[in-house]
Amino acid sequence: MHKLWIMRHGQAKSMAPTDQQRPLTNTGRQQAKINFQHLSQQAFTHVFVSPYLRAQQTFDELKSQGLIYGSCKTVDWVTPDVDTQPALDELLTLKGDDLNILIVCHQTFAGRLATHLCDGHTRGRHVDTAAIVAIEAEVFASQCGTFINILSSY
Repeated sequence: MHKLWIMRHGQAKSMAPTDQQRPLTNTGRQQAKINFQHLSQQAFTHVFVSPYLRAQQTFDELKSQGLIYGSCKTVDWVTPDVDTQPALDELLTLKGDDLNILIVCHQTFAGRLATHLCDGHTRGRHVDTAAIVAIEAEVFASQCGTFINILSSY
């Protein structure tokens, strides 16, 4: 059984020259550090991170807390307004049994990917800042995931 952890970035500043350049606030950094406790016992086979600054900074906070992971890629297919199917297509290419994957992304994408995997639609559910959606699946395809929990201690 594979595990997928979808983490929304921490709270970000509302103003920046572009959406891609919005940095985390001090609260956002704290949220990532506090919610790391839900990931601290995990060893991730793969990590995928949005190229947007706030997601990169969230991942940096996780790494500073001691996140254990194998490969890590910055990918465009986890940005706010992209379709979720490319993510599922990419996850399906990963080899191995019992994959343990972390995606650090954005509200709209996090909620839509979770509902695509578990419910078969992409209307999305709300995911608070720095919260983590935990899903198990034998295969990463529409309606093949089992929603475990939304984890947040902040």
